[in-house]
Amino acid sequence: MNPHGHRGRFGYQCVAGAYNVEARDIARDEPVFGLPLSNTFVYGTVRDVDGSLFLPMRRIKGGDGGHERLLLQSSLDADAIRVHPVSRRSARSTGTVRSWGDGDGAQLRSAPDVEGESFEVACTAETLSWHEGDTVALTGALVAPGLHWHLPDDARGMYYASRMFEVEGTILGREVRGFIAVDDLYMHGTIYVDDVLVGEQAELVWYTWATRYDDGTLDGGHFMYGHDRLGFALLTNERGEVTATTEIDGEVTLDSDGPWPEGITLRAGGDTWEFVPDPRGRMIDLMPIPNPQVEGRWRRVGDDRRPAHWFAWGEIAPGHGTSRRRA
Repeated sequence: MNPHGHRGRFGYQCVAGAYNVEARDIARDEPVFGLPLSNTFVYGTVRDVDGSLFLPMRRIKGGDGGHERLLLQSSLDADAIRVHPVSRRSARSTGTVRSWGDGDGAQLRSAPDVEGESFEVACTAETLSWHEGDTVALTGALVAPGLHWHLPDDARGMYYASRMFEVEGTILGREVRGFIAVDDLYMHGTIYVDDVLVGEQAELVWYTWATRYDDGTLDGGHFMYGHDRLGFALLTNERGEVTATTEIDGEVTLDSDGPWPEGITLRAGGDTWEFVPDPRGRMIDLMPIPNPQVEGRWRRVGDDRRPAHWFAWGEIAPGHGTSRRRA
């Protein structure tokens, strides 16, 4: 048996690093590495003073924007994260108007004649403003720099460019604070169908996350971990110092209630990281899916800093296993 992969394939090996954010590149419907824009994701987690979680997400497809509405999930008056009924009154993304001003600004707006609550996402190289009718009103500043990664593959390659913003504002009239990401995914087809992550069952863990601590320090970035060579740790801090490594290992521990993580441990760059699930962090209304989504917090093992606000939106894929298999 030939131990090597086919031409144009690298065992899911990724390239990961940092980039300078320029608003004119946000949501550009132009190919990158020969890959078309598949989706722009605007999403994240904020909390109110009572600790209730609010997870807004708008997914805008390349081309006509797609038919999806705002997806607002929340733990409000619940013991898990549930889809809030207000989502049904939001505008669909169909006909999204993309524009880039002469200055440093990019806007994504609902179509002028759209039914439902209109939306606008406005980004500069340093700021974000996101409004969804009377439901979402968030503004914030970039957690610099931008972070991106590329999975080269002759058939199912992906390029992912991410920007994270530390935000505050209101959701459902409640004052909230946390983090929102604006990410562009370039690939042929649709995520989780035409990719290697779920399409080839390569993924074990994928998280985008950030934590601001009471002392003003910050950790944040992206974790990817899977089979063969799939995986990286791509991290930044309050000074914008970026570290990236594809030398990563770890394991997922499942709880007794089904396909949910009791904990995740990842070892990368000389550090050991652990994921602590939020007791109300299971996104149960999205099930059944092969990659259960769970909110929580990432921290270095032994780190005793006190978190001020944080988000960790991501997933495991228990059907793919709980530890790496090498090809």
